[in-house]
Amino acid sequence: MYNEWNNITRQNKLIKLGVAMRIALLEDEEHIAKLVSLWLEERGHQCTHFIDGRQLINALKQDSFDLLVLDWMVPEIDGEGVLRWARENLSWPIPILFMTQRDNEDDIVKILSLGADDYLTKPIREKEMLARITALARRANVLGSKETNLQFGDYSIDLSSNSIMRNGDAIKLTQKEFELVLFLFRNIGRIVSRGHMLESVWGHNKDINTRTADTHISRIRNKLGLVPENGWRISAIYHHGYRLEQLQNESHTTAPH
Repeated sequence: MYNEWNNITRQNKLIKLGVAMRIALLEDEEHIAKLVSLWLEERGHQCTHFIDGRQLINALKQDSFDLLVLDWMVPEIDGEGVLRWARENLSWPIPILFMTQRDNEDDIVKILSLGADDYLTKPIREKEMLARITALARRANVLGSKETNLQFGDYSIDLSSNSIMRNGDAIKLTQKEFELVLFLFRNIGRIVSRGHMLESVWGHNKDINTRTADTHISRIRNKLGLVPENGWRISAIYHHGYRLEQLQNESHTTAPH
């Protein structure tokens, strides 16, 4: 029980630091799925397993993930079909790693030309898989920056003191409000589900519900002035979650450094 609690605490800490990801795994062979999930979760990532493509697509319509790991030959809709759907329907270019037994050169070229970011042939080797996933996430800026000072337009975030300033003026936030602000800024332009938000900020706490996220969104919108008049907008996406946007017609720039 102690070890389980230790693992959950560590995982939640990694999520808040921005070094853990929500990963969707499409794999119909149970023993492979269990092994890959174990490897990912030992690194602090949250892995959700799907056995067929239709199931994963339905999940993607209402939830958000940081990365997709797809097997090609699965029931219902295959990995190629999921890839095509993701590239045509998701609002951001989510990193996608194919992990399959098909190792023909033409297959690899085909799937990469359709929009996959990388291709890994089975049998899977743990260190290689984890290295490729980390590289994809870093390339897509999914993993949090290692810098302790981040700048987003007029907002300066100091990770060492968990503080935020706007144009040099300190903004008083609770710890959870700060973590939510950091999560949203790190996902600018992305639609993030309420579940993703709750997991990243509050961890695996079954007592927390979606109203908690909604209330905190309202508070930080007011405290930080994240409104169109200031060049920002937090939109509620019906049946899905939220998206923080910096409006293009404003002169502000958004660049973490």
